[in-house]
Amino acid sequence: MLKSVVTAAFLFVCNICTASDLSGFWQHPKDSVWLDVNEALGTGIAVRNDDDPSSIGFAVLKGVVAGPKQGQWSGQVYVPQLGAYKQVTVTLPDANTLKMKVKIGIISRSLEWSRVSTISET
Repeated sequence: MLKSVVTAAFLFVCNICTASDLSGFWQHPKDSVWLDVNEALGTGIAVRNDDDPSSIGFAVLKGVVAGPKQGQWSGQVYVPQLGAYKQVTVTLPDANTLKMKVKIGIISRSLEWSRVSTISET
């Protein structure tokens, strides 16, 4: 009985840890943009953008939900070049890399963001 309770508690804690892997602060690799991704809310909000401070608070990611595979999420990402949201697949190749893959027609583009512990001031 005790073994079953311990096993159930362990699995519960592991599920909580896995569910929060996506959440955190992520920095764009080339632009000075940082996102606060909240998996529970299914959002990725711009919390710093040195090139366009007016975009702070903008939902870059929205509608993010767990995908069909472990460690995969789907949702929508705002594509500035198109001025619209497009379907995105989000994965975590490792604990510090968030990969967004957008496919529009036959064209596919991936972008990897880096996890940061805090957002520094400008």
